[in-house]
Amino acid sequence: MRIRILAPAAAGAVLLGAVAGPAVASTTAAAPRPAAGTASSALTLLSLALAGHDVRVGSVSLVSETMDGTPSAKVVVTPVRADGTAYGEQTITPADSPASVPSFDSAATLPAQLASVASVKSPVFTVSSTTGSGASSKAGAASLGTVKVLGLPVALNGSVDVSSLVDSTNAVGEKTLTVKNLALPSIADILGALGLNLPALPIKTLTDLLGGLNLTDAAVTAAQKALTDAQAALQTQINAAQKAVDDQQVQVDAASKDLLDKTAALSKAKVDLTAAQAAVTAAQAAVTTASAGVTSAQNNLNAATAPVQALATLAGQSLSTFIGANASLAVVQTYVAAQDALTAANTAATTAATNLASANTAAGAAQTLVNTLQAAVDAAQKLVTDLTAVLNTLLATLNALLGQLGPQVGNLLAAVTAVLDKTPLVSIDSFTVQTEALAKSAAAGGQTAKVVGGEVQGVHVLGTDVLKNVLGNTSINLLDLVGGTLAQVTSKIDALNGVLSTVLSAVPGLSIPAPQVDLLTKSASTDIVDGFGTAQTSVRALQVTIPAITLPAALALPNAASLPAITGVPGLKGALGINAAGDLLSKPITLGLGTLSEQAKFRPAVVAPGSTPPGSTPGSPELPRTGLPAGVAVLGALLLGSALVLRRRVTVDQDS
Repeated sequence: MRIRILAPAAAGAVLLGAVAGPAVASTTAAAPRPAAGTASSALTLLSLALAGHDVRVGSVSLVSETMDGTPSAKVVVTPVRADGTAYGEQTITPADSPASVPSFDSAATLPAQLASVASVKSPVFTVSSTTGSGASSKAGAASLGTVKVLGLPVALNGSVDVSSLVDSTNAVGEKTLTVKNLALPSIADILGALGLNLPALPIKTLTDLLGGLNLTDAAVTAAQKALTDAQAALQTQINAAQKAVDDQQVQVDAASKDLLDKTAALSKAKVDLTAAQAAVTAAQAAVTTASAGVTSAQNNLNAATAPVQALATLAGQSLSTFIGANASLAVVQTYVAAQDALTAANTAATTAATNLASANTAAGAAQTLVNTLQAAVDAAQKLVTDLTAVLNTLLATLNALLGQLGPQVGNLLAAVTAVLDKTPLVSIDSFTVQTEALAKSAAAGGQTAKVVGGEVQGVHVLGTDVLKNVLGNTSINLLDLVGGTLAQVTSKIDALNGVLSTVLSAVPGLSIPAPQVDLLTKSASTDIVDGFGTAQTSVRALQVTIPAITLPAALALPNAASLPAITGVPGLKGALGINAAGDLLSKPITLGLGTLSEQAKFRPAVVAPGSTPPGSTPGSPELPRTGLPAGVAVLGALLLGSALVLRRRVTVDQDS
């Protein structure tokens, strides 16, 4: 009986095959390659769009990359960029690093025509870039410099730190922006930059604006009370004088209308008189023509009568008897025709004389009507003049009474203007935002793009602490300023701007649409593209849009037509903003603060089996193993060997 010894051998063969498997598979693995990526981080402190022009202030751009196998890094600092032209721009590379980019004063470099639009003294930036262990760039500033927009200062304090990095493990762009005590220009300054002469508005409009925005302070309240008290002492006299003015104005209006009607009738009568006089002239010409016709016809008849009379005498007949008996004779026919022509000429002369008499009668009547209406117009004009003189006297009396209130009105106007002059359109006590775009693999979930953190405190719009009003707290974590919370804050901001528009646009001819204030607009995305993991973030801390306004000339500042907000950028483009009615038209203005963006793109390294990944050190974690442990291979070999020994023994026993 043969003993089967295949089991140990088969088990050994299976184990050895399992160990050998990965070696076969490794022949199809991807070729080794280093990690590659790019990271960028950019910041613009302030941007201004006006009349088709784009002005950007305080821009920093960092780029670090290892895409072509040669790491590179650079930092570009651009103090001002206007319509695509950079001013004071500096580029820092590892060869220049570290470096300090000095402050840039636009007054020394920027074209004069742009000086009225924006001016800047940029902060000092500390910059570094390196290509050691990948590529990285950093830039920072301990202040944000100074900025003026349309000649108005924008309060801007804070700091900024920007970085980008690509190494063997990831690509990342990061940024931290801190802004403190931000204040856009005041309501009064912005309206002035748009050409509005604030004191020219009715005092009631200005007090209504303060009331609608809840901006009244002690000085305004005291001035209003002083005016009310002064009015109360004079109110009876003012009311009586106002009534007299109103009653007299009614009479002036009625007399003016009567004068207008009589003047229109006189004008029509004069037109009719001119036509009647033209008819007389034509009729006189017709009479002259008819008289000439009678004379000519009489001469013709006299010439035709002589030969006929001679023949009648020879015949011993009277002229009439001869004519009646010899109607066929040519001389008789000539005589009869001349006689008929004379009759027709006399008839025409009679008709012309009749027409002339009628034309003279009509012209006389027209002249009489003109004379009558002229007298009526003169009388009506005298009445209007007399009534207007009385009205002016009454107005003088009323103005004298109101003039006694001049100091109180002046004090109230000054108090109101002072409040509007110290109330920024938008101010923020402090604002910190941290953003990040990170890619560490080309697999799903290996990328992040987000606002990492930050806080905003004291957001004031037209004098109202919006966060306090809406949320009951003057500060909020930026990660919580989303969804319904952000919608509530935005709604309150829109309501405040709506008050500004509604109150001012109630003034006849003045149209001021509501400004648009957008707080914390952001976007973030991640993806996998062409074997690279990608991440992008974009954040704008604040954007203010002031739509075009329509400004009546009577409410405009003397120099309004030459202001940049009306004309655009002088010397570049933009036409004088005046419509057919003589109103001034401003240009829309968009102001952006704190525009941040990051991009990251990364593909991890692929290494050969048993090699050390680039950037790693001995003892560091290795790539995951594929296949079975080496101990399993040893066990397989032992099993196979024992099977061979056992087979030999069995064979010997059978032979013996």
